[in-house]
Amino acid sequence: MADPDIRIAVAPAEGGTRIELRGELDVATAPELQRVADEVLDASGEVWLDCSALTFADSSGLNSLTRLALALHAQERSLILTDVRPVVRQAMDVLQITGLFELGEREA
Repeated sequence: MADPDIRIAVAPAEGGTRIELRGELDVATAPELQRVADEVLDASGEVWLDCSALTFADSSGLNSLTRLALALHAQERSLILTDVRPVVRQAMDVLQITGLFELGEREA
């Protein structure tokens, strides 16, 4: 079986956790993000998701992000998406899920 077309890096950050996504988030790669999300939910603080290298996201991938955002909201935590590319933002807009996330720019 080929490697998924996504790379996920998780690192502690001041006040929470930082996740970097590289590649495509789709039906084949969403389970990998879900495994990472389960670990992040056991941590504390906010979650920053760096989307600057996320080149594509389909409804399955965005469903994983939605589930993570809702689970974090239930814990009174936030999922902050940074540097979302237009193609990913457009998919979020079509699915009308943009309001579930805080959107921001990458910190220097």
